[in-house]
Amino acid sequence: MLAMKDNAVRILAEPVTATLSIAGADGYAHSTPVWFVWRDGKVWVSTHAGRQKHVDALRSGKGSLSVIDPTNSSHYVELRGSLHVVDDPNMELRDEVVRKHGHADGKAFDPANAVRIGIVLTPERVLGRH
Repeated sequence: MLAMKDNAVRILAEPVTATLSIAGADGYAHSTPVWFVWRDGKVWVSTHAGRQKHVDALRSGKGSLSVIDPTNSSHYVELRGSLHVVDDPNMELRDEVVRKHGHADGKAFDPANAVRIGIVLTPERVLGRH
C-alpha cells in the first residue's frame, strides 16, 4: 500500500464527489464526477455496466481520481494508478458507496434491471496539496 499523509486519507474518507479520469479511445481524458469509497488502500467506484468509464477502464487500465478537500478548497488529493473492473451482482459496492453519502441503500439510483460493476483504482502515485 502506498504511504499517504493523514490529511490525504481524511479527505478520501469524506462524503465528497471526486473526478475520475480515464483516457478515451481518442486519447482525450474522459472525466466524470463519481462517488467512491476508500477501502484497503484502493478507490472503489460503482457504475452501471456499459457506461463509458466502464469501457475506458477495461481498455486503458490506468486512470486518476482527484478530490478537493471540503474543508479547504485549496487542498486536494490526486491518485494515479491502475484500474480493474469487478462485478457487483448483489449491489454491495453500490450500497457501500451511497451509504457513505447518507443514503440507506442504492435502490433509488437504479432501474429494476440495472447491472452494476465496480472500477477499482490501485494508486501508484499520490499528488496534491494536502
